Amino acid sequence: MRRFNTILMFAVAAVLICGCKGKKDKESDENKTEMARGNYNAEKNVVTVAPLERKVFNKQLVCNGKLEAQSKVTVQFATQGTVADIKVRDGQKVQKGQILASLDKEQPQRQLEQARLAYDKAEMNLADRLLDYGYTLADTASIPADQKRVIYINTGFIDAQMSLANAERTFRQCDLKAPFSGKVASLKARVHEQGGQLCTLIDDSRYLVRFNVLETEYKFVKVGQQVLVSPFVDSDVVLKGSVLSINPTVDQNGQIAVTAQVPGSDALMDGMNVRITIENSIPDQLVVPKSAVVIRDNMEVLFRYEDGQSVWTYVNVLMSNTTQHVVEANKDRGAELNIGDLIITSGNLNLGDAAPVTLE
Repeated sequence: MRRFNTILMFAVAAVLICGCKGKKDKESDENKTEMARGNYNAEKNVVTVAPLERKVFNKQLVCNGKLEAQSKVTVQFATQGTVADIKVRDGQKVQKGQILASLDKEQPQRQLEQARLAYDKAEMNLADRLLDYGYTLADTASIPADQKRVIYINTGFIDAQMSLANAERTFRQCDLKAPFSGKVASLKARVHEQGGQLCTLIDDSRYLVRFNVLETEYKFVKVGQQVLVSPFVDSDVVLKGSVLSINPTVDQNGQIAVTAQVPGSDALMDGMNVRITIENSIPDQLVVPKSAVVIRDNMEVLFRYEDGQSVWTYVNVLMSNTTQHVVEANKDRGAELNIGDLIITSGNLNLGDAAPVTLE
């Protein structure tokens, strides 16, 4: 009998313990959200704040594109010869008219001298023949056109004149000059080799940016609209450009080709992959920094500053760009926002509701 009473007492105690545990678990589940509000209190909460106001929000469309030099030509010698000197290297900036390379000038120089001698001889023959007709070289403007042409042909003056012009042009072409200011690329020629293609010259003062937008984004882009261009290799570089043209056709992938123009920079290169950001301004929006909104219980929350404490405020994020959110109070959670509220913008990662905070 004594043993039976002992077993009974243990059974009753076990039932009571299980009941208490179940009650505590239920209470824990019910208060889970409220407990979360206090789980993020830090020992010392130093924060920064900014007043909530309505302002213009820059809605952004971000695309990937490729740079293309607005002017790019293959530079090559216009005459035959052996390369004697190359004055540039890949990546070097040159000015319009600057000599890039030269051919050996020994033979062209001799040909030029011979052409000048032939011209001088023809000019003397011309002077003698004009005397036969009662004219001098100073009277050529008054000679009838038909008669003058016959005299010039018979004396060989026209042939000598054309030969001299060709020899002078060939001699000048031994020096290959830059057709415009730009940057040397893909240098191919070598000294002592036959002349031909020297390099590619890129006008790096401006670049074209080619990218695609979806058909559904067509109305977001307009000719003349500002774009921000940033190379993938250095996101800190941001250059302002503008949309030049929009192709009025949709391709098989549902995309529309857009071309923009951006000023040159040492940070850009022909063929470089870039990120393009297009902005449209939307007025009268509640705009906060992205850092002001945090996630609590899988919901978007920001904290207002009131009387030295943080106030937990549920919000809905309506739009975002790279640095800002457009928000509204989450009415379903009983939240409210008013113009002039001090919004905590930093130091909020570990905050809970009604946590004491100090302004930085």
